[in-house]
Parts: sequence; C-alpha cells; structure tokens
Amino acid sequence: MQEYLSAVRVLDAVINDGKSLDAQFKATDSPLSKQISYGVVRDYFHLSEIVRQVVKKPLAGKNAELHLLLLAGLYSVDNLNRPAHASVNAVVNAAHGLKLGWAKGLVNAVLRNYLRNQQTINASLGDNLEARLNHPDWLIQRIRSAWPAQFAAVIAANNARPPMTLRVNQQHMTTQAYLDLLTAIDIKAHTGTFADSALYLAAPANVALLPEFARGYASVQDEASQLVAALLAPLEGMRVLDACAAPGGKTCHLLESFPGIKLTALDFEAARLRVVEENLQRIGLQADCVAADLLTYAATQPYERILLDAPCSATGIIRRHPDIKLLRRNSDIDKLAATQLALLHAAWRLLAPGGILVYSTCSILPTENEQVLEKFFVAVPEAILMPIEASWGYPLTYGRQLLPDQQAHDGFYYARIAKAIAS
Repeated sequence: MQEYLSAVRVLDAVINDGKSLDAQFKATDSPLSKQISYGVVRDYFHLSEIVRQVVKKPLAGKNAELHLLLLAGLYSVDNLNRPAHASVNAVVNAAHGLKLGWAKGLVNAVLRNYLRNQQTINASLGDNLEARLNHPDWLIQRIRSAWPAQFAAVIAANNARPPMTLRVNQQHMTTQAYLDLLTAIDIKAHTGTFADSALYLAAPANVALLPEFARGYASVQDEASQLVAALLAPLEGMRVLDACAAPGGKTCHLLESFPGIKLTALDFEAARLRVVEENLQRIGLQADCVAADLLTYAATQPYERILLDAPCSATGIIRRHPDIKLLRRNSDIDKLAATQLALLHAAWRLLAPGGILVYSTCSILPTENEQVLEKFFVAVPEAILMPIEASWGYPLTYGRQLLPDQQAHDGFYYARIAKAIAS
C-alpha cells in the first residue's frame, strides 16, 4: 500500500504542480514506488484516456488524488511482475490510506472492469493519437514534421526504458579492461558503437556495485553525450570553457580525455555548480568552477575551445525524463531557441581567434538546433562552419543530429564553429 501513497504524492507534484519528477523522490521511497511513478508518467496519456472512458464522471479538483491512484493502479495491473489481483488489492487499500475510503468500491470496480475488458478498452483508444503514442499532440506534430521517416522509431524510443550507459575513465584503464572487471563480477555489458569510452550494461545496476566507481574509474553518461570530447579535441595547455557545465558529465569527460587543458566550468546556478564540483572530486580532477551568467560573463582571457551545451527542450532524452512530455509546452520551444541564440552569441564573444566552439543540445527539434545555427551564421558571416565527419547521426546543412535509439544512445545535436585568425 505504501508504494501507492508515495507514488500519488510524486505524481501530484509532477502532473498537478508542474514539478520535476526526479526531484520529488524521498530517500524512504521504495524502488517499486519509483517504478510506478515513472511508469505512470511515461504512459500518462494512454492511462488517462482509459480512466476517462471507464469512469463516467470526470475526476478533478477534490478527486484529483483518486484520479492519480487509478492511473497507478492501471499501470500496475499491466506492468508489475506480480498477480494482477495483488495490485488491485494494494490499490484499494491505498484509497483508505489517502482518506478516500468512500472510493474503495469505485477503485475496485474500475480496475476489475479493466482486467475483464482489457483488450476491448485498449482497442478503443486507437483513434486517440495522444493515447496511442503517449505524447502530447503538439510534440507529435513537431517530431513528425521534423523526422517523418524516423517518426515511429523516435516515438518508440521515447516510450522505452533507457539503457544504463557508463563512461570509462581512460586515465585509469581502457574500456575493454573495465569490461573485463564487470564480467568478472557477473555484470553483463557491451561496448558502445561510436564513443570509445562507452559501455552499455545489460541491466541497470547500483553504482555501488560497479568496480572502483567511488574512485572515478567509471561514470554514468549516455553514449551520445560522450561524443563531445572528440568534437572539441583541445590541445594540451589550451584554455577551455564548458559554458553550461552542470551537472558536469562533459566537464569530467573533457578532463579525463585531455588532462593537460585549463578548464573553466561555468554555470548560472551555484547550487548546480556544486554537483559539478562533487563529480570532479570523485574522479580526482580539477577545474575552475565559476557561478555566472554566460550572457554577462567577462573572462580575463579568451578561450581556445568552448563547449556550449545549451539549455533546451530535452526532447532527445524523453525516455530518461518522461515528465518532459507533461512539463514542456509548445510555446516553450521558440522561447528556448531565442535563449540558445543569445547564448551562442555570448559564447562566440569569448572565443579566441583560431578557436573552436561546439554547440550541442539534447533536443531533436530543428527549431533549437539547425535553425539556431542558421540564424547565427546570418548574423556572424565571418564564422566558419566546420564539418563533422562521422558515422553516427544525420548530416544537416548546419551540424549533425543523432536521434534516440531504443537500444542505444539518446538524441543529441552537435555543430562545430571556428573563428578565423585575423590576417
């Protein structure tokens, strides 16, 4: 019962209050409670339509918690590895714990009705595109417009559970050597396809069980995110700026890959920057961590390499953060693109002649990616677009796009820009 009480609390914060899913969990919340919460958010549009069809009166206002409990119950009978009747009984008991004792009969009737008529009910959802694809309509239309040939695969990847991917610290050992360590303790994994440092675990594992994790031998980071170090490729002694550094995965990877650089990790929020510092401490490397707004940041010297991993819609990592489908709005995208363009101009101002800037996002929407670069090059015609010769992703007029892969990497966009040396 307790797992449903916890799940309803989390779901209420996300669905009704617009808060981030990850930030709602308490140390006392069980893995099962987290699974239910993530599952309901991932399948929200599908589950909500079932409730709408099965429950005759809308559940809103004072009955909002009952609606969330029903969503959790429907997810449970479909997805938990236990008899469906056990989930029904637990959800019915949770109604009492939520002071909804009057609704226990309704909860029981709805869930058992669904179990009896599951096939018919699910078939009736086919005309509702949001319910069938588990995405809001505005996002469905944007993805279909941008990637018509890849649309079905992107939707499937967004609705899947993500793999757990590691970045092996090459300062300590090779990726193959770390894979051998995992094999020795019966943790199955395989190497990545595009990033030499990437390892995919066959099943998620507690990081405390990973060999030498506390000493920085490995970190959790998606393979797509690991591509940035090779794209930036700073030389020893270069001044490097990670312009939107938190939580620090790319900062750490750059230092692991190029230990001789002088790296500044910049982030707007001091609290977020502390996470970067904690990650640096674990891997035993150092950077100059600066809490400042990139738009107004005044560096004492220009940087020879700059990474701008711009804040974005995160539509390339929906499978890791399914609450994006509920928290983002169509109107957010143009606002984000305007911010991204302003940040790109600010980063360009800090780039030394002869330097290289890498612009990246974890978005798959052209508005935030190629169209931002197009506007930038119109405004800064002296900027030089550098080709990205790679076997991954889709080449674009400006930059290169990786789409999320159900069995592999997240969705990411990258572009490389050079500043000419004045003659």
